[in-house]
Amino acid sequence: MLNAPDGLKILSLDSDEAGLDLPSWPSYDHDEVAAATDALKRGCVNYWTGDQGREFEREFSICIGTRHAVAVSNGSVALACSLRALNFEPGAEVIVSPRTFVASVSEILLAGALPVFADVDRRSQNITPETIEPLISDRTAAIVAVHVAGWPCDMPKINALAESHGIAVIEDNAQSLGAEIAGRKAGSWGDMAIFSFCQDKIISTGGEGGAVATDNEEYWQRCWSFKDNGKCMDAIEAAAAGPVFKWVHNSIGTNGRLTEFQAAIGRCQLAKLDEWVEQRNRNARVLVDCLSAIDALRVPVPPDDVRHAYYKFYAFIRLDALRKSWSRDRIVKELVAQNIPCGSGVCPEVYLEKAFSSLLSRPSDR
Repeated sequence: MLNAPDGLKILSLDSDEAGLDLPSWPSYDHDEVAAATDALKRGCVNYWTGDQGREFEREFSICIGTRHAVAVSNGSVALACSLRALNFEPGAEVIVSPRTFVASVSEILLAGALPVFADVDRRSQNITPETIEPLISDRTAAIVAVHVAGWPCDMPKINALAESHGIAVIEDNAQSLGAEIAGRKAGSWGDMAIFSFCQDKIISTGGEGGAVATDNEEYWQRCWSFKDNGKCMDAIEAAAAGPVFKWVHNSIGTNGRLTEFQAAIGRCQLAKLDEWVEQRNRNARVLVDCLSAIDALRVPVPPDDVRHAYYKFYAFIRLDALRKSWSRDRIVKELVAQNIPCGSGVCPEVYLEKAFSSLLSRPSDR
């Protein structure tokens, strides 16, 4: 709904014209299909045989405002790369939001660290410096600041807190590509930032995709190496100088490369990002104006210095203001019946997943 290119027109549910004719998402324009097809026709479909992946990385770093970017196969791999780039000791702690996708937590565990959940702000749904600080200990290695639904965390204050304790900051920007804080892109504030280009994200590189962005040269090289089975940049350059086989894998990694046809799609969509995010903001303003007039709804809006990316639009129900015959589930059902996309429980308390039932850091109450 937020991606509707021609804007939103609000109609009463009892109107004869109720409902919306909305475009599907993701939607691939002719230039994106042509770019992907061209990569396939040329047969240069791998990062090492084509140039689309490298160009996408270059253009993505420019877009975010960082020195480096690493294109990867999905957002989970991006987080895996960034966590391993920190080289923390086993048993280290990583502070993270409980309001996030499962990978934000599972990748911390897979990297050998323990997730510690900070509470979220009622308005933004993000972790804050005030909820993070009491959790910092001598075992804390990093903070994963998840920008929920397109609304970025208070990165200036989180950065200041982290710096005072010598803690790394990873921005989980999977849901907030194009968001800004004080005119500066979300994803350019932390030591590293990760992104997702899954099928429902603000840009989608053919169903899956991701990236890491950073200004740190060492972190960039470690992320680049980890996503390519531990290859060493210097060893590869030396190997390219002659025909004799050389060993080039200096560390342990995995194969998390983005394909060339996906990178080609990403380059096309990246050029449209600002326009798309602006359209999402225009559509969101229509929803804010309409829904804010309903007493039973609480509709948070960001401060003036924050540009929301509006991956999702949240409205919260004031149960005490609802008519007795209505409930959250009925509201969702009625809207869906009118072809208006609506759901509940997006990014709920991830610690309630069965996979994390044994975590000692689970909050005692919700």
